[in-house]
Amino acid sequence: MKDLSTKQADAMLFFVALLWGTGFTVTKIALDVFSTVQLLFFRFFIAAIVSLIIFHKDMRKMNKSDLKAGIIMGIFLTLGYIFQTFGLEGTSAGKSAFLTGTNVVMVPFLAWFVSKKKPGKNNIIAAILMFLGIILLTVDFKNFGEFNVADMLTFFCAISFAWQIVATGIFSGDKNPYIISTVQLSTCAVIFSVMMFFDKTPLHYTTTGAYSMVYLSIVTTLVCFLMQTIGQKYTSSSHAAIVLSLESVCGSVFGVMFLGEKYNYLMVIAFVVIFMSILIAEGGFDSFFNKRNLEIN
Repeated sequence: MKDLSTKQADAMLFFVALLWGTGFTVTKIALDVFSTVQLLFFRFFIAAIVSLIIFHKDMRKMNKSDLKAGIIMGIFLTLGYIFQTFGLEGTSAGKSAFLTGTNVVMVPFLAWFVSKKKPGKNNIIAAILMFLGIILLTVDFKNFGEFNVADMLTFFCAISFAWQIVATGIFSGDKNPYIISTVQLSTCAVIFSVMMFFDKTPLHYTTTGAYSMVYLSIVTTLVCFLMQTIGQKYTSSSHAAIVLSLESVCGSVFGVMFLGEKYNYLMVIAFVVIFMSILIAEGGFDSFFNKRNLEIN
C-alpha cells in the first residue's frame, strides 16, 4: 500500500468525518424501522462479511498480534455504538453529533495515560470548556439537577470512541490496516449477534429501512473505519481526533437539513462553547486571533 502524506491522510480523515456526519441522520431514520439491537447487528454483520470477502487474501496473513489489536479496537467500537445508538432513541441527531465530538478533548488525556506524555494547558482549558458545553446540552434547567439519560449515554459513547481512536493510533502504525479493520468489524458483529439473540422485537422490512441499512453498513461502517485505520497510520491520535471531530458539525448540519431539527438559544450557546473547546485543543488561544493556517503537531 502506497504511503500517504500528512495532507492526504487529513483529507481522508475529513472525508470520514463528513460521511460519519450523515450517519446520525440515517441512523435516526433507520431507528424508525429497526430496533437498536437489530440495527447494530445488521450494520456490522453486513460490513464484516463484505470486508472478509474483499480482503480474504490479506486475512490469510493474520497473526495473533493482528487479532489482538482488532479485538481491542472492536470492543471499544462496540461500546461506543451501543451507547450512541441507544442514546439516539431519546435525543436529536444534532445533539448526538456534538456530544460524540467531545471525544476530541478526551483523546490527548487518554493518550497521556497510555504514553505518559502530559497534555498541555490548552487541552486542560479545552476540557473545562467542553464540560461546560456538556452541562448546557444535558441539564434540564427547568428541573435543575435532572439529566437527559439519552444525552448521558451519548457522552459515554464519546469516551468509548476516544479509546477507539487511541487504540487505532497505537495499532495502525505497524499493522496491515485491512486486517485489523476487518477483525474490528468482525468483533463488533459477533458481540451484536449475541445481543440479537436476546432481542425479541419483531423484524420489519421497508424499502427506506433497507436503503438506510445498506448505507450504514457499507459507507459509514466498512468504508469509513477502513479509511480511519489507514489515515491514522500517518498522523497522531490527537491530530486524527481533531479532524474527525468535524463529524459533529456535519452531523448537526444534516440534522437541520433533512430532519427539520431546531435548536433553542441555550443549545446554540452550547454548540459554540464546544466548538471553541475543539479549536483551543487544536490551536490554542492564538487560533482566535490570527488568520494563519492552524498547524497540528
